Amino acid sequence: MRKFLALLLAALMVLPCLVSAEDILSADPEEVMTFDRESPVTDWEGEWVLAAAYIGEDFADENDIETTGLIAVPEGAVTMTVTAVMDGSATGSDAGVMVDQAAYIHAHVYDMEATVKFAADITDEEAGLKLPWDGWQYTVRGENDGDFNKGVGKLSKVAADDKSLYFGKVTGVENEAISDENMKYVGMNTAGQLIVCYSDDNMVKKEGDVAFAYIFVRVAE
Repeated sequence: MRKFLALLLAALMVLPCLVSAEDILSADPEEVMTFDRESPVTDWEGEWVLAAAYIGEDFADENDIETTGLIAVPEGAVTMTVTAVMDGSATGSDAGVMVDQAAYIHAHVYDMEATVKFAADITDEEAGLKLPWDGWQYTVRGENDGDFNKGVGKLSKVAADDKSLYFGKVTGVENEAISDENMKYVGMNTAGQLIVCYSDDNMVKKEGDVAFAYIFVRVAE
């Protein structure tokens, strides 16, 4: 019996914690916006719901925006379904996609696809996000050997009339500097929340200043 309880306790300790919007809003914004550079896209798969938003101080100062830091959002305003899809450009080849043309090296890699839905009072449009395998920084070591689809990735497509994903309507912070920009990067933070954001910096290669972002938490199964 003691052995069973010990095993049960150990299992519970490794289960992901369900984080509330209040937990995020009371956290240190800098910590929330710190990305996990080892997070693979396969860990992003599933159903997500928007828990908070964020506006960086530098971006706010440059564009006369009074609201900064972590921002409360209406419950259920935005949901997102994320799928990791094996890249099909290998046309069925067992070798996989060519990841180094000069060396003629192949590997099996993933693309990310996401569907974003909004509350009825925001829009009835569904947005689509695409992040190709080479939108991530990657290392090729040899045939079917390398580091792929980890860390922050750069979106190749935001299929929506408002490519900021209706950030102004969702947060109440209406500003042309936001509505004129596209959501640009996706990555998981060190707390296991999924970040969709815009930044002038190259977030794929290094830490930078996030201009504005959505912060999603996983929907409890």
